[in-house]
Amino acid sequence: MTRANRSRNLAESRKEILAAAFGEIFAHGFHATSIDAILEKTRLTKGALFHQFATKLDLGYAIVDEVIAPMTMARWVHPLASFENPVDGILHQLERNIGRAPQAALNLGCPVNNLIQEMANSDAGFQRRLHRVIERWIDGIEMHIERGQKSGHILKSVTARHVAEYVVMSHEGFFGIIKGLRDKRIFRSLLRSLEVYFAGLIPRTT
Repeated sequence: MTRANRSRNLAESRKEILAAAFGEIFAHGFHATSIDAILEKTRLTKGALFHQFATKLDLGYAIVDEVIAPMTMARWVHPLASFENPVDGILHQLERNIGRAPQAALNLGCPVNNLIQEMANSDAGFQRRLHRVIERWIDGIEMHIERGQKSGHILKSVTARHVAEYVVMSHEGFFGIIKGLRDKRIFRSLLRSLEVYFAGLIPRTT
């Protein structure tokens, strides 16, 4: 086997392990997920897994860095570039990712929030990585809010960072409440509250 083929196989194995591990941890939590349960979702051996990740904790860190971080940006930040008014994009993504999602999916909550609740206070490595995910998310929203201010869709007097922090915390609150109540019907009330907040950011026309 050539070096290129070995590298490709390792990359494919890593991707397969991360996908399986993410699914198990998202459904059951980090502590409740076993290496054996992860391997059952793959075609790989325990040796192949530990060749890539020395410990279960290292695997958990990689899930945050390589799966959850890019997933968060892809779901909540990158699509906003397609909207002239970023507020329209934020509301659209909420509708798409929460409003149209099946109840069973929403019952699992948010991958970021789940791990923050379970791991951030007990492991410094998880805390640092999850904090970085949230900060990147806020940074991305802030960038688009500033773009909206420059284009005249959002008041220049508001602090873009504060708006971005509020938006991200609202997203996490939506997931937490819907997961806790096991009833997505409350999404409409939560979304309406956010729409009222956004209405206060729109420049008045005379």
